[in-house]
Amino acid sequence: MPPMTLKTRLLTAATALAMAAPVPALAAGFALKEQSVSGQGTSYAGVTAGANGDASAMFFNPATMGLVKGTQVVQTASGLILSSKVESARATRAARLGGTPIAGNASPGDIGQDAVVPAGYIVYSVSDDLKLGLSANGPWGLVTDYGANWIGRYHGIRSDLRTYNFMPSVSYRLHPMLTLGGGIQIQYAKAKLSQATDFAIRAGRTPGSLDVLSDVKGDDWGYGFTVGALVEPMPGTRMGVSYRSSVKHELSGDISFTGLPAPLAGLLPNQGANAKLVTPEIVNIGLYHELTDKWAVMADAQWTNWSRFRELRVVPNNASLTSVTEEHWKDTWFLALGTSYKVTDDLTLRAGAAFDKAAVDVSHRTPRIPEQNRYWLSVGAGYKVTDSLQVDVAYSHIFVPSTTVDLRDNLTGADAGRGNLFVDYKSSIDIIGVQARMSF
Repeated sequence: MPPMTLKTRLLTAATALAMAAPVPALAAGFALKEQSVSGQGTSYAGVTAGANGDASAMFFNPATMGLVKGTQVVQTASGLILSSKVESARATRAARLGGTPIAGNASPGDIGQDAVVPAGYIVYSVSDDLKLGLSANGPWGLVTDYGANWIGRYHGIRSDLRTYNFMPSVSYRLHPMLTLGGGIQIQYAKAKLSQATDFAIRAGRTPGSLDVLSDVKGDDWGYGFTVGALVEPMPGTRMGVSYRSSVKHELSGDISFTGLPAPLAGLLPNQGANAKLVTPEIVNIGLYHELTDKWAVMADAQWTNWSRFRELRVVPNNASLTSVTEEHWKDTWFLALGTSYKVTDDLTLRAGAAFDKAAVDVSHRTPRIPEQNRYWLSVGAGYKVTDSLQVDVAYSHIFVPSTTVDLRDNLTGADAGRGNLFVDYKSSIDIIGVQARMSF
């Protein structure tokens, strides 16, 4: 098979895999860091500085394509074993409605789901200085599901967000010590949200006697950009910095209602709906330094502008049915330290640790995204099978402290009529990654 035909087929497979899987949120907010298995081995420390020298680093900094020799294709697959269990839950109506318990399932169990998150990359060297690249990723995602009869259904039942990001990129070495890179984000997003409404409150009936279930579906294409720089002040030492812009989506679709008796069904016809989604800006800074010809140390810091996520607003054609969930998120930092050791010319071992700050505190945490601080420990290895094929593997365990949702309903604001909700969660995450790198 001619080399170019092989590369084309590999890229097609990488792109198809990057489109294939559901994506539970595993980093702060609804971000997905699982874009590089070689980077995962150090908990993503040094990835912005191209610590491992492969094409998967271009997701974090397009300037790192300058480290690639010739043409390279990388395919990753990260298996996510997610446990987020409801330990206890209690829901009551607002005090002015009697404060009575809300009936339903108080033990929905594990609200997350296991998944495989893939990503694909290709870098082509036009010359030693000029590189062209293309990546396919799912950078943002969220899946939580409590079941339609759980006691917190008025605050949310199922939340499902998936994104597919394609980024054509270019890098150019302006000077032996400086490489610049940039890319265009072409992003498709689709979302499904469901929750129940205690319609009896609006109809003047006994609270809880008339639940209406709403399902919203929408999708949209959005566009953004990424820029980065890689500085090499001396052999074996690199610093990388990058900026990933926000992407604005106007998700359009439809909303359907179920649960009203036939004589009242005409009050809530199925109709069009829209919702705004703006992904946050990200700034990355990475360092890589070789202590010896075998040992290297690295670090990364990532700032994410989550404070732009103030509310989740779904607007049907009938604007009086608008649903708003206040979020009040805060900007976050992801901090990582790692090391690698070259056992032989073919085998490299890696390890790293990281802290991932949560974007929301308990006063504004909702059951749709009951996130908490995360603490990473990772190990990994890369083995050169042949001159053209390298395989990388990594394992991470993410420790998540006990998480609490504590929402109060005083019949004012966006949560009016949804009831008081108190939920305790126990969560943990394991990630097993495999990556294949082919060089031509």
